[in-house]
Amino acid sequence: MSTEAEAVRPAHSRSFGRTLTALIVVLVVACSGLAALTLGQGPRLARADIDTDSVVQLAQQRLLMHSNEALAEVDVEQVSVSPSVPLAVATDGSTLSITFDQRLMYDTDYVVSVSGVTSPFQDATSTFDYAFTTGSPPVYYLQPGAPDASGRADDAIVRTTVAGTARDVVYSAPGIQDFAVVGSSLAVSTTADDGTSQLVLIVPGQTAVETLPLPGRGTITQLGSSVKQAMLGLRFTSEDPAAGYSNTLLLFDLLAKHTSFTLPGTVIGQPLAVDQWRFIPDSTLIETVADGVLSIYDSALQQGAVIGDYDGLGEVAPAGTQSVIGSPGSAHVLDLLSGQVSPLTAALPDGATALGLPVLGADGSSAVTVAALDDADGGSRQVVVRSDAAGATVVFDTGSQDAQIVSVTQSPNAQYLAIAVSAGPRAEVITSLVDRSSGAVVRTLAGLSVTWP
Repeated sequence: MSTEAEAVRPAHSRSFGRTLTALIVVLVVACSGLAALTLGQGPRLARADIDTDSVVQLAQQRLLMHSNEALAEVDVEQVSVSPSVPLAVATDGSTLSITFDQRLMYDTDYVVSVSGVTSPFQDATSTFDYAFTTGSPPVYYLQPGAPDASGRADDAIVRTTVAGTARDVVYSAPGIQDFAVVGSSLAVSTTADDGTSQLVLIVPGQTAVETLPLPGRGTITQLGSSVKQAMLGLRFTSEDPAAGYSNTLLLFDLLAKHTSFTLPGTVIGQPLAVDQWRFIPDSTLIETVADGVLSIYDSALQQGAVIGDYDGLGEVAPAGTQSVIGSPGSAHVLDLLSGQVSPLTAALPDGATALGLPVLGADGSSAVTVAALDDADGGSRQVVVRSDAAGATVVFDTGSQDAQIVSVTQSPNAQYLAIAVSAGPRAEVITSLVDRSSGAVVRTLAGLSVTWP
């Protein structure tokens, strides 16, 4: 028995050895094939990160594309985005960063493609493809209420979206005069029965109402805000002239104490009084006009600089580097980086006369202007004209000589215009949300003061 077992054992050992050798060969070949496949296909996109809400509210937002391995430098010419948008690219290790120079369009499908992507360690190329849909931020507007028997009415601040139909009343009260989005809150000014103003702060979705202190009894005009800096501003005139507030610019830093402060005026010891004012968006800088002089103040440093003799403030272009200003009979562009002022001439159709300062588009190459357009019967009607290098196009027509354009507000990304129209004296104000490029009316709202955050 022992001798037979010893004779059989070498045969089993030889069989096992041959099997093991074959298995090792198969594994080596498989690993070599996988290595060759990996080396031949180039880097792969592992994941991508983007805030689809921030990209429509702020410029200079980023799409981060993460690779499975280190990346060689990528040039901007290798990146295509549809719809097209100006951009910059940077490579850091295995991450490709794409920065969008402008705010993107609301509720829009974007496709990003990066061609010729390689690793520093091999020449094989690949393409990174990524698609995303941008968010649609809320839109707020003021809907005046119908007066009751006493003549008072509950007005409402309504939240909705451009594309949707849902509406949500976030605050209601009698005598709402104006409101402003500031941070995640809304500041609301109301008028009491005696004509004086009150200022409250609310958070949509919450019931608490905070009353912001004013220097005394008086009236509020020109309420405005710097949304991202959580700063609020307004003109205040006290009921008692002896109190010393006459068109005084009051400011609130809502990240600090909820109390007002003023800027130093041109007269030593007196607060700054203004005819017009506005925040430069998303900053603590303020433009003011007082007695025909335009100045820029830094509210954080409490310092200002005179720009020159200009009596009108238009809007700041979405890029945040150009401000439209006016002097009698003409419009100008103030470069906020250099301080240089240049003339602004917006083309108009034959028979049209500008009724206000133009509003610049995303990159400053186009503008929209409210104008009076002559009719064949000798009268005129109000229209909104978009002008660019190709000429002038009417994008909105009131269609009536009795109708009056109350205001035109541009969305922060310059995609839409909110055009508020009164059909005649004492008529209800209706606001049309209009595609700035095509002139298509995408929605109408029974109210005014449309505001994007």
